[in-house]
Amino acid sequence: KYFIRVHNNSTSVKNVSDLEKAYDNLGEGDGYRFLKQYLTVHNAELFFSEKAIFIEGVTERILLPAFMFKLDEENKATEDYTRLLSQNISIIELGNYTHIFDKFLSFLGIRYLIITDIDSVNNDGACPVVDGNSTSNDSIKYYLADKSFEELKKLSIDGKKLKYEDGSYTQSAEANLCIVYQTEENGYHARSFEDAFISQNIQFIFNNKDNFLSLKNRDKIEEDCTDFYDLARCCISKKSSFSADILFYSNEGYTNWQTPKYIKEGLLWLTQQ
Repeated sequence: KYFIRVHNNSTSVKNVSDLEKAYDNLGEGDGYRFLKQYLTVHNAELFFSEKAIFIEGVTERILLPAFMFKLDEENKATEDYTRLLSQNISIIELGNYTHIFDKFLSFLGIRYLIITDIDSVNNDGACPVVDGNSTSNDSIKYYLADKSFEELKKLSIDGKKLKYEDGSYTQSAEANLCIVYQTEENGYHARSFEDAFISQNIQFIFNNKDNFLSLKNRDKIEEDCTDFYDLARCCISKKSSFSADILFYSNEGYTNWQTPKYIKEGLLWLTQQ
């Protein structure tokens, strides 16, 4: 049995067995088996969470608490702002498998945020967003299936707030899901977290390039660099180490670098009740 508070004085009770039937009725029994194995081994905490964040991998997991702290500090004087770090939020690494969890999350009835990469590609494979004609990201293709690549690039945060209705995901003011990925910021559209962070914090990276253990080809990193896609591809030797370097050389309040816009927008949405 799964109990969830619907309003202050009422509770909804659901049978977990009904969730299995929902997957089977749609011919997605394998999805349910994956879900059951994953929850058993890793994240049964989702049953007790108020909200959830799904991320690509270890890079975001290392830095997400810093992003949340930074946002909380920036908004601590804002009326009706609920601190992220005071909420019961599960952080789940799923890569591109988030869509397998969609029926389970609808069953739980909790608000959840997906932070992913736009993963631009063209006929030759991975490429900068400006040269892309589609995305290879399964989660984006699943949740925003009706959008062309050009529409995906320009889609505002409101267009990424979705609710499951009548068998499909539609934009809604009552959304319980938001999916965010890199957007154009200061004239540059990043493909991944790494080039998004570098593009907004090139001075921070330049100042610490001799100290970051995760970097190679350091001579490519200059204050006036503009090819951030190339820097991320050629200068980062290990993504998890890059995240650790960012944390290690941050000041106490994380004020010497900026959070990429797409992550900040998603976290601001998640603060809402």
